[in-house]
Amino acid sequence: MSSTPPISVLVTVYNRSKYVTVAIQSVLRSAFTDFELIVVDDASTDDSYEIARTAISGDSRCRIYKNERNLGQFQNRNKAVSYAAGKYIKYLDSDDLIYPYSLSIMYEAISSFPTASHAICHSLRDDVIPYPQCLSPREAYSRQFLGAGCMSAGPSGAIIERERFLEIGGYRMCGVASDIDLWFRLGALWDTVLIQPALIWWRRHEGQAFSARLSEIDYIQGEFCIISDALNSVHCPLDEAARASARSRLRRNTARKLLRLATRQRQPHTAFQLWRRFGLTTRDFLAGMAGYR
Repeated sequence: MSSTPPISVLVTVYNRSKYVTVAIQSVLRSAFTDFELIVVDDASTDDSYEIARTAISGDSRCRIYKNERNLGQFQNRNKAVSYAAGKYIKYLDSDDLIYPYSLSIMYEAISSFPTASHAICHSLRDDVIPYPQCLSPREAYSRQFLGAGCMSAGPSGAIIERERFLEIGGYRMCGVASDIDLWFRLGALWDTVLIQPALIWWRRHEGQAFSARLSEIDYIQGEFCIISDALNSVHCPLDEAARASARSRLRRNTARKLLRLATRQRQPHTAFQLWRRFGLTTRDFLAGMAGYR
């Protein structure tokens, strides 16, 4: 391993005693070996810290820290970066797995494009253009907000240039969608690299943060606010006509989600409150009835 490895793998932990050993082992089995592994326990109330410390024992590439108090998911991610020395940071949630070949693919992708700030696993298979794909800010925003989307990966499905992460202030506390907010802010200023799907195994379980705390209401609110902020930002790379189309699309699709919330989820009062908060109109309602576009 080089004195300053190119990748800092960051495993953030909170009450994951059942899964953290397997997550750490998946990193240590990577074919790409020039990395440091930093584990940051967010004041777990179970024995996650002790289990993780045992899992990294004897490997000089690894360090572990424990917060004195619980910071929360995304603040702990920012804290983890403060310990990192690599040019690139690679998050892995402590209940996920990385495949042995994935670090190599991610590193080759991000290091091949110096103008990029991050590389993320594309959630949609592309049968036309091979990976990796480098998108300019305008291309990334157009595909995200006017096309089929390209910035929906969670933290585990990405690799980020550390200095550019720090330059924009890291994660903002935007609730469960803070990861998407990060991609929008990075993608507005630097190129985005898309890499193939399925480089991370995302474990589904009842105790995960996504399923435990994220309701449909939380997601609708967070997504609307974050997308609105991205489109209204001075850094948005779209021209005004494209921004207007993207805003219209956001309103139409949000209206459809609120209709589903009111009918299928049987929460008409909450849907109406959000409708008023977002300033949606009858036209948005009619457009939402037509479906997603």
